[in-house]
Amino acid sequence: MTMLTDPRDRLPRRWGRSRERSVAGLSLICVGVAATSLSSTYSLWFLAIGPVMQAAGWLLLPGALWRRLLVLIPCLLAGVILLGGVDFVGAFAVLLGGWLVVRHRPAATYLVVLLPIAASFVIKVTLQHYGQNPLALFIGTLATVAGAWLAAWLHGRLIERRGVVFVPLKSG
Repeated sequence: MTMLTDPRDRLPRRWGRSRERSVAGLSLICVGVAATSLSSTYSLWFLAIGPVMQAAGWLLLPGALWRRLLVLIPCLLAGVILLGGVDFVGAFAVLLGGWLVVRHRPAATYLVVLLPIAASFVIKVTLQHYGQNPLALFIGTLATVAGAWLAAWLHGRLIERRGVVFVPLKSG
């Protein structure tokens, strides 16, 4: 299997390797947002640890520090706003935008932010009950992940058009 990688991922970092930092940071962000979304009157400690985990994830990601700090507060607020239920699923667009900023995606790829926004309109029309929040969060997450993958694919196409070749990694 051949896997496309961003050439910047091969650059030396001050600490840690890029792939491990990406996986750990993204995992912390996802678990932090999920923990925040799981909080309720009976489990307020999720609300305490969720944003802390999410902040640690954003700071752990590889990339320029100023980019990670720039998206930290808006993304933390977006993670907390998701507590509002189906009416606030559009906050996934902020999380996707933060990911695009940290990953240094070109301006043309920012159009993918429309995916979670469109999903939020569909969710708002079709889901109205509090019991449907997990489904709304799942659909918003799928739209955000699809947007991130689409942005990476578009970035690869833009780089190929400019004549820069991706380096295939050998599996196994």
